[in-house]
Amino acid sequence: MDLESKGDLKWTLWSALISFAAFAGVTATQAVAEGGDPLEHWGVIVALGVIGGTVGGLVGPMIRGISLRFRKR
Repeated sequence: MDLESKGDLKWTLWSALISFAAFAGVTATQAVAEGGDPLEHWGVIVALGVIGGTVGGLVGPMIRGISLRFRKR
């Protein structure tokens, strides 16, 4: 695997992980704020976490490309 592909993979994985954690964290916080137990709402928390991870995985390489383009200027 060449260096550019490794960079894309790194950005994809980190972005997906951060987005998953952010979406799941916000959903769990909302469950607690409404007086519920987050374990009772685990399905929704995981579903929104997966959505966040997917969005993050798609956006990560795009952000990397934009940042590389601006660095070359």
